[in-house]
Amino acid sequence: MPLAKIPPPQNHKILIVDDEPDVHQITKLSLKGLQVRGREIQYLSATTGEEAVRTMQAHPDVAVILLDVVMETNSAGLDACRAIRQTLGNPFVRILLRTGFPGEAPERETIDTFDLDGYLPKAELTSARLYASVRTALKAWEELVELERHRELLAEIHEGILSLHSFAPLDETLNRILETAVEVSPTPLGMLQLETFDDQGNPRRLFLLQSTASDAAQAEAAAQAATARIVQHLATQERRQAGPVEGGYLVPLTLHRELGHGWFFLADVTPDPLAAMALPLLAAHASNALYAAVAQALLEGREGSIFDSFSI
Repeated sequence: MPLAKIPPPQNHKILIVDDEPDVHQITKLSLKGLQVRGREIQYLSATTGEEAVRTMQAHPDVAVILLDVVMETNSAGLDACRAIRQTLGNPFVRILLRTGFPGEAPERETIDTFDLDGYLPKAELTSARLYASVRTALKAWEELVELERHRELLAEIHEGILSLHSFAPLDETLNRILETAVEVSPTPLGMLQLETFDDQGNPRRLFLLQSTASDAAQAEAAAQAATARIVQHLATQERRQAGPVEGGYLVPLTLHRELGHGWFFLADVTPDPLAAMALPLLAAHASNALYAAVAQALLEGREGSIFDSFSI
C-alpha cells in the first residue's frame, strides 16, 4: 500500500530480534521512557531471522529493527536484513545490527553490503548509546516516511491535474477532481458541489458523491445531512478556507471571473499536515481547470467572435 494512504502511526514500532530472552528485557529497560514527537513505543519480538522477516511482512510500518547476527545460523541476521531490503522491498525501516561476534560481520563491509543504519557491538554497548542510537534512527525513519508520503501525494495531485481537460464534459472533470481528493485523503464518503452556468449562461448546480457504503439510500441520506451542515457553516464564514467542518473536512472551490463556486468534502477524516497542504493545492489547480471548462462552454454557446465575448 502506498505510504500516502497510511496515516501517521500512533506509536513507533521497534522490532527486537535476538535468540536470548534476556536481551529483549534489557533492551526494553534501556529504552524506557523513549518518545519521539509524543509517540510511545510499541515493541515486537522475534527470536530467529526467519521470524523477523515474517514479522516485517505483517508489520511493514516497523520503524527500527535491533537485529542480532548469530541466531539459528551464523548469518541469520544478515540473511534477514537482505530479505527485508530486497525481497520485501522495505527501504524505510532503520536496521541497527547488534552482534556479540564482530568477526562474523565486520563493521564497514557489513554496513555497506547490507544497507545498515548502525552497528552496535554488544561488548561495547551501553544503555546510553543504545538509547541515543534508537532515538536517532526513529527520527530518521519519520523523516524518510514523511518525504516519501509528500512525494506520493504530489504525484497523485500531478496525475489528477494532468487528466483534467477543458474539452472534457464538466461532470467528468468534477468526478476526476473528487477521485483525486479521495486518493489524497481516503474517506468513506466524498462529495463535490459546484454552482456555475450552462452553455447558455443559465445557473447550473452539479453534485457528485463517492461512497463506500453498500446501501445507496444510506449514502444519499448521509450526503444530504452533510450538505446541510456545510451550507450552514459557509453562511457564517466571511472568507472561505479549507478546514474541518462537523463530520469531516471541507475544501472550497472558486472559479475566476465569478464563473462558479463550490466545494469538496471528505467525511469522517482529519487530514494529517501533509494532506492538509495538498488538498488546497488540488483545489487551486481544479479551479483553474473548471474555469477553462466553463468559459469554453460559454464561448461555444455564443454567436460571434470569441474575442468579443470577454474583456481582458
